[in-house]
Amino acid sequence: MSLRPLGRRRLASGVFLHLDRQHLVAEDGSGVRRDVVRHPGGVAILALDGDVVWLVSQRRAPFGRNILEVPAGRLDPIDLNPARAAARELREELGATAGDLLPLGTMLPSPGYSDEVIHLFAAVGVTLAEREPDGFEEEESTLVALQWADLVHSIENGSITDGKTLLAVLLWERRKGER
Repeated sequence: MSLRPLGRRRLASGVFLHLDRQHLVAEDGSGVRRDVVRHPGGVAILALDGDVVWLVSQRRAPFGRNILEVPAGRLDPIDLNPARAAARELREELGATAGDLLPLGTMLPSPGYSDEVIHLFAAVGVTLAEREPDGFEEEESTLVALQWADLVHSIENGSITDGKTLLAVLLWERRKGER
């Protein structure tokens, strides 16, 4: 069954998120409502230095605890270029620059209720310098270096569960296998 949009109403606005109620109509004329979180999009970066992967452990408010994940952040509303956002997030969260910044693909983390798109990158040959944290979470975050085998083991044993991290690792592993 195909749904066509009839209209939408903004229910709430936050710091960078918006909540809209969409009104849709089906081919048979019946109507449905869907609440949609509007998100500017983001980036996530698998930061690699040889066999070492750099991750960030940072507090995530919805879970009330630290989550181990790849560096990530939202797109800048003034500059929606994903590669520039990825380079910025590497500087802010790791204090790193990349020898090469390779696109891995995109993901839709929650398409049932959000329009967020995350652009995934691999930063190869990262060099660490001074971090440039932007915000409380980044200031309080901890950098974690894992050997590739330890990263895979942490995923397998359920220590790392962040979706963007899992997908970036999978896509990089696949790309490595194609070489």
